[in-house]
Amino acid sequence: MLSLKIVTIILLSALQPSTPMDIVPGLPWPQGLQGHDDENYPMSLLSNSFPTSDLLQRYKVITSMKPGIRRYNMFWSAMEQIHSSSTSNISCPEGTIKTPANEEDKDKRGYRKYHCYNKAELLNFDAVFALDAAAGAQNAAILYSAPPFYRHPNCTGFSFGKVKDKDGCVPMPQYLDDYYDYVNMLAERWATNNLKHFIVWNEVASAGWMDLSPDIPNRAGPNGSNPLTDAQTDYLVSRYAELMNLTAQAVSRHTDIAMIWSSNDRLWERPHQREGDPLHIGVRPLLDRLWPKIKTSFTWAMAVHPYDPGNPADVSEFMPGFHPQAYTFGSLSNVVDYQRKQVQAVGGLDPDSVEGKPFTLLYASEQGWPSPACCNDRIRARNICYAHSLAKLLPEMVAVTHNFFQDSPDGSSQGGQDYGLIAGNITATLSNGTGYPTFDAYVSTSSPAFGTSNDHYCCETWSVGCSGIKRIHGDFDPTSSVGRDITLHGWAWDEGTMGAGRAPVDVRIVVNGDIVMNNVTSNVSRPDLVAAGVSPTPDHGFNVTISSTANMLNISVFVVNSPSSNVPVQLEESPRCLKWNQGSYSPILC
Repeated sequence: MLSLKIVTIILLSALQPSTPMDIVPGLPWPQGLQGHDDENYPMSLLSNSFPTSDLLQRYKVITSMKPGIRRYNMFWSAMEQIHSSSTSNISCPEGTIKTPANEEDKDKRGYRKYHCYNKAELLNFDAVFALDAAAGAQNAAILYSAPPFYRHPNCTGFSFGKVKDKDGCVPMPQYLDDYYDYVNMLAERWATNNLKHFIVWNEVASAGWMDLSPDIPNRAGPNGSNPLTDAQTDYLVSRYAELMNLTAQAVSRHTDIAMIWSSNDRLWERPHQREGDPLHIGVRPLLDRLWPKIKTSFTWAMAVHPYDPGNPADVSEFMPGFHPQAYTFGSLSNVVDYQRKQVQAVGGLDPDSVEGKPFTLLYASEQGWPSPACCNDRIRARNICYAHSLAKLLPEMVAVTHNFFQDSPDGSSQGGQDYGLIAGNITATLSNGTGYPTFDAYVSTSSPAFGTSNDHYCCETWSVGCSGIKRIHGDFDPTSSVGRDITLHGWAWDEGTMGAGRAPVDVRIVVNGDIVMNNVTSNVSRPDLVAAGVSPTPDHGFNVTISSTANMLNISVFVVNSPSSNVPVQLEESPRCLKWNQGSYSPILC
């Protein structure tokens, strides 16, 4: 097809799903894709659980950004500091709230034991959640960190920076009723308002963050081997399935308008490890076992942590043949593809149906770029822009909350690294943030700015999130096939390359969500392009052959590494879909 087609960068706000479906029935999509992990600051700006003037000024800026989800570590150990009781005569110390009040109250409210919950912690969240609701944001809670008296006394934890971290120690089986009550309390208090997202534990394929020692080993064996037997691996996944099920049960007592999220780091396959490292079994192997245990018995989806080696558009760690595979923002479509297959094969649902679609959704709930290990603040700001651009390419992406919004004034550390993206010398009110790259990137990726104009940081500095048309031209022509071999051809060029578009660009071939060819130079001679007036020179074609054993193919072609876009740009007429039929592939509607 030789009509002049200018391919717009697919980064406009319209591509954040304006889906007819809610996340779950009754729960709308957040007002924006970009959200915040900002808890270190609001809590420090409360006075006796009431907002200070600085906090109110801070929220004026936050409200203007129209955040989607604001996420909080609602750690169990901060909520409950003395052991529960099975009888109502528990003596709660000053500053705590006896919950429930008595036996009748216990039956009515669905609690299984009696607890003393931290009053100040609850009131602080009351205040902050009210401010978030006024800003139009939904809230997410990370359910994590059992109080020490509910953990196994010999749970080892692991060294995280200079700290021996035991927050991942899972509650012993006899205290799962206490976990249920903890979630029940949170849901009772806030789930009918704007606490709608419940993230269960943290990065559970890692024994550092989901620690079941001493019941099963939590360290890599000799030469980094996995010491777990099949039965021990099944025990690990079964214990996590228990936490997921209990969370769903507790939340459903109060509302059906909420989402349960599993917590997953980026290490899709089991990584290479050294002896003694906190054991990691790989996210995909864990999910392979989790799916048959919980299936679609309640609505759940994946919270993902797409950290990266320094650039969220780097997809090299998920390329065919790369091992161990790890995802970034640029390769999350592979995770969606996995979930879609599980929804159909294990859950028995159409992944595009109202019932099946929620299980395919993703929430990028934690990722960031630590200093000094990663990069300076200019590159961190670039990565905020790139990550947002890539997230908007994925229709299944519900929200993004980076780790984390702003550094504390005296600095902060996670494992010896500083993750705060907006510097601590920006005031609590954010009034002096403009001009600082990471602050400008957050403002730029807010829904009022991104994709609505060209007058914002990400567009002006990194050429993403612009409202104008970017000068990338091209087309994915109809395919041809002989047996299982399919020839893909088309053309692409960018006015931003050398010689006003004379230098070639690279294209990427994606089949059924997997990158099968990357950095294919589009430099095949196509004199017809010049004759048709759609290209300044003929050398902008591509022609490659791939083979497949699949009976249904969805093939996409993207321009990559282009001067006019820092993220992949899909060509016109892409994707194309094919069906195996009587010895060859035939085109079908996608």
